[in-house]
This record gives sequence, structure tokens and C-alpha cells, in this order.
Amino acid sequence: MGATKSGAVWVPAWVIVILLAAVALRLPGVPVSWWLPLGLAPLAALGAVLIAAALDRMAAAIHRGVAALAAGIWVAVVAGWGWSGPAVVALGIGAGVVLVLELLLAPAAERLTPWQANQLVALPAAPPVEQRPPDVLQWEAMLTRLFKKPIRVTAIHPWDEPRDGQRVHIDLPEDMTLKTVAALCDTIAAARRLPVGCVVRALPAAHQGAAILDVMLRDCLAGEGRMLAEPTTPASINDPFDVATTARGERLEVCLRQKSMIVGGTTGSGKTTALNRLIMFLARCTDTLIWVVDLNGGGVAVPWVGPWARGDATAPVVDWVATNDVEAAVMVATAAAVAKDRKVNREAVRRKRAANSTVLPVDAALPAILILADEGAEIRQTIGLLASLVDEGIARVAQIGRAEGVRVVMSVLRGTGDLLGKGLRAVVGIRLCMRMDEEGECDHVLGRNPGRTPLLHVGSAYLFRTDKDLTPVLARTVDVDLASIERHSIATAGLRPRLDERAQRIAARLTVADVIEGRDPKKFEGLLEHPTMREVAAGRAYAGRWDRAAAMLAELREEDLGDDLDDEPAAPVVPAGPLTAAPAGSAAEQFLLAMGVTRNSQPAKPAPDPVEREAAALLSEAHLAQPAAQHAAPAPAVPGGVPTTREAILAVLDASRRRLTAAEVRAEVGTLGVDVSAQRVHQVLSALADKGAVAREGDRYELV
Repeated sequence: MGATKSGAVWVPAWVIVILLAAVALRLPGVPVSWWLPLGLAPLAALGAVLIAAALDRMAAAIHRGVAALAAGIWVAVVAGWGWSGPAVVALGIGAGVVLVLELLLAPAAERLTPWQANQLVALPAAPPVEQRPPDVLQWEAMLTRLFKKPIRVTAIHPWDEPRDGQRVHIDLPEDMTLKTVAALCDTIAAARRLPVGCVVRALPAAHQGAAILDVMLRDCLAGEGRMLAEPTTPASINDPFDVATTARGERLEVCLRQKSMIVGGTTGSGKTTALNRLIMFLARCTDTLIWVVDLNGGGVAVPWVGPWARGDATAPVVDWVATNDVEAAVMVATAAAVAKDRKVNREAVRRKRAANSTVLPVDAALPAILILADEGAEIRQTIGLLASLVDEGIARVAQIGRAEGVRVVMSVLRGTGDLLGKGLRAVVGIRLCMRMDEEGECDHVLGRNPGRTPLLHVGSAYLFRTDKDLTPVLARTVDVDLASIERHSIATAGLRPRLDERAQRIAARLTVADVIEGRDPKKFEGLLEHPTMREVAAGRAYAGRWDRAAAMLAELREEDLGDDLDDEPAAPVVPAGPLTAAPAGSAAEQFLLAMGVTRNSQPAKPAPDPVEREAAALLSEAHLAQPAAQHAAPAPAVPGGVPTTREAILAVLDASRRRLTAAEVRAEVGTLGVDVSAQRVHQVLSALADKGAVAREGDRYELV
């Protein structure tokens, strides 16, 4: 490529050449006459045209050919007739005309000649200059400075509420991974001057060569926590459920079927509320029994057992409560024995084969068992063999019970090695840590460094799911109040399963030696005489659990226990002395107990079967003679009466003189003291309409 000059620059040279040719032909002695230039003129014109074409000047070819022909004629005239004034004037005028035409038709230009074009390889067109937003350029400059590598920002998307945060999409260099970005999130937050309480999260993108920075621009976890509105419909332990909400409003879900859980937090951090949230979901699970170990008085279990103790609910949400180390040791030993039996018993093997899975399918007939241990520090700090066995047993159950449906939730006050062993943490897949008092305690609970963002609010926590989260996620747990717990306990009482018969037989065969892991019970003074251990020896480790909790249940009923407040049942179900003539804990005693032979050698009277008694009452002539009730209106939850959602809705429709919408039905049900979600109201109304009990017209319902 080069500059092509205008043809006008050559006009003076042409004029000089013409003048020199005319002078040469006028010299004396030159034999050539006027006919020579006249003959060369056509050839010159043809040459001018060809040269113009070769130089891509076809617009100037015509006047150049004419100019060459005119120049030949002018030279011939001068050579034949001599110089004259008109001839010189004609030459000047002709030169001027050619100069103007060259300026117009053959200007200077940057272009390739055909020959030059054939010598060059075609080059691709230059890409257009990209116009990028200023905030993208700012992020790129900051990330390049922090990572010390060139980082390209591909997009920035605001959250649903733009002032709350944004997501920055970046492409990573070849030698950088998502884990590298996650390690620098605290540095990015500091460089962006984010407010206290705000975090930056590293999230996976569409491929491994990219990442997403989730940036919180203000403390969205501040303010009142989200109050939980848990439905009362049946659920399964296989179902995931939310335990916390991120600043962006995302629900963080967990599933407890195959994973155990740790909940850590100092006093006042919201730990007990988080445990109540877990129980609130598990109360709906028709395939899960809840066993609670709480050596601090059973505080976490009391609200869930209270409605049953007072007669407001038909069954307790918590199936077993251990408030001392002896009861806890029996509970943990029972759970371990059931888990081991489910590995080999016929029904469990059949279920696994039918499901083509090594994980035992659970349901109401063969429920899972979840041990919730509150205040794990109380267990580890209690001095004695049994407390140590409880601590070790919980870790062992977490290790061996995954496939067999025996899981553990452990809560701890401190994140230290003496209160939370690595043996338990290593097999726990869900870790929730709230505010801790000392540096590094969150790291111990989570097994990861969560960053240095302080947990400023009650319920703020880091959640780390080992199979989902690259780093712990900052979130806030939901809030649960006591009124909701009581309503939920009453509403879900009918969903509670019973321990399967096989597991009950395993619990009945449990011995004192099994509880203390094969040690000789005679070597421990007073152990065999403890009322709980006497019940274990009598085969009532599980069956007598509520008899041993009689004092706690009486307190919940607000009964007067007198001045003698004993931890043991007010009316012991076993005698104070030896049960048989055989030595306590011996094989002979167990044989005599199995035969029903007590110390006086008289067979013990079997306890009346409540099922047979109830069946006899239902089949009695007096009961059968009673007329069927017509749409009986249920009363609000009072001792002895537990209205269901279905009964409450039927009562509302029966009392109304017009058709009601689902929203109106829900509002009226609330006046009866029954708390039910809108979704549940729609489900019940649809079911009643399908059965013909309720007439539906559009979105309104009435009783048939």
C-alpha cells in the first residue's frame, strides 16, 4: 500500500518535454521534419491510455489520450512552420486545461494498485472497539490488582433489590480456580469498602474457568427475623427443608435422612430456636421418631411434650426424653442396637433389595430415629462413665447409622476440641454455627474458615453443607415462638409414628451390660439398683420411658408434687428391692423376669391392653345405639379436645350462611384458635370437594 500522486504534478514535465522536442526538430541540419511527431502522436495517445489503466486512473484516460494526440500535432506545426505567438499561447492553454482535468479526475489517494493487491494476503477486518460500562472497568482494575493477574469481568447483574447487592461474573486465568477466588473474598470485601456485616461469596459459574462474586452491599440480615409458617401436612425425612435464609432471600435447605448435623452457638445466639425449627419439620415426618438428650433439664423437649402431657394432643412430638446421663446412656445404647439390627434383619434386607439400594427405605411402619442432643457440653463435662458412654455412643451412632435410618443432631455451646470431638464432626455433613465468643471457634465447628464477617444479629449463622457449599454461607435462621410450637404439636400429633415391633423387641432385650458396653455391671457400685437400670433389666428400656419421666410430665400438668421434688417417678413401676430371688443383673434374673415370676413366685398380672378395652367400648350396645353426629362443630384446642384442620373447616362452613372463599375460611378458622396455612386450607377444601362433603362453585365453598 502507498500513496498515488495526482496526475497534475506531471503536467509541467510534459510541457517541458514537448518544448524540448519542438526545439530539437527546429535545429539546423536535423533531417527529421514535421511528419515525425505527427506520426508518433497516435502512439503516444495509445500509451497514455494504457498507462492510465495500469495505474487505476481510467477516469483520466480519455483526456490524457487527447492531450498526447494534441501535443504531437502542436510539435509537428512548430517543426514545420516555426515558432509563433499563437502556438505558444495554444500550448499554455492546453497545459492549463490538462492540469485542471488531472486535479479533478486523478487526485492523489491512498490505494493499492492492482499489482500491489496481488502481492498482499487478505487481512481480517479489525474488530470494533468495545464500549464497556465504567463499573465493569472498575471491577476489572480492582480484581486485577488484588489477584495480580488479568481478570476479565463479563457481566454485572444486580439483585432483585439493586441496593442490596449484585453479582459479578468473571473469567479466570488458566492457573486460577474457584477455590482461589473464595480464599480472597474477605480481601475483596475490604477493597470494596463494604459495610460491616456484608460479605462476598464465590459461586460456581457455567464452567470451571469462570466464577460469580455474590456481593452484599448492605446488611440485609438486620431487623426482625423471618417468622416460620410451617405447614402441618405430612412430610418425610427424605424431604429437604429450609433452615436459614441468605441476605439475597435464598432458602438454604438441608436433608437429615443420610446426614447428621451440628448446631453450634453461644448463649443468646439463637441456637435453641434453630433446634426448634428442626423439630418443627420433623414433627410432620410420618417416618421419623424424635429422641432428645438434654441434661440441662430437657428444656428443648418440654414445649413439644407439654400439649400431650396436658391432654391437648393425642401423642407427643418427642418420643423419648433423656434428662440425665443414665437415661441418655440407655437411649443411645438402644439406638445403636436398633441400627446394628437393621443391618441384618429380614425386613430391612427385604426393603433394601426391593429399593435396589444400600440405604434402608423408612416409613411409618419402620421409622427412622433421630437423636437430638442439646447442650453437648453438658454431656462431655459430666464426670462419670455413663456420660462418657453417651458422648462416645452419639459419635458411634452417627458413624454406623446412616444407611439404617438412625441420625444425630448435636448442639454445642463452644467450638473447642474438649466439647466437640473431630471424630463426630468428621462424619457430620451439615454444620450450622452461630455466634461464638472466642476467635477460631466457628472454624472448629464448621471445619472451614468462614471469614471474618461478624455475626451481629440473633439467628445469624454460617451454614456449611459438605456436599454443596465451597465455603460456609452467611444466613439467618428462621424464628419460632412458643405459641407456634404448641399449635404445631397439637396439629401434628396424629402424624407421629410408633417404633416398629422389631425395634421394640431389640430394646426389650437390651441389658445393663449392653448399656455400659460389655463391662461387668457388678463392678459399679449402685448401678444395678438405679431405677432406670432396673427397668432395663426388666426389659422396659423403651417401654418404660414415660413412666420414668412421670415427674417431668406432672410438672408440665402443673400438678402439686409437694416439697419432696425427686427426679424419679412419683409412683415407681418397679419395687425398691430386688425384682427376683436371683442376683441383680444375672442371667437367672432375666429368665425369671421373662417368665413373669416375681420375688413372691406369683406370675405378674399382665397389664390391661388399652386397644382391647377401646375396641370393647366401641362395640358395646350402648355405643352402637347412639345416633351418628351431624357435622359436629369442633371446639378450639382445649385439654381433651384436639380439633383437626378438617374439623375446623367443616365447622366454619356449617356456621356460615353463605359461600366462602378459601381466604375467608382460613380467617374464620383462625378465630377458633387453629393456625393453618393458606396452602393447607386449599388442600383440605379440594379434598372435601372431591369427596362430595363440600360444594364448590368457582372459588367459593359451602357445606353440602
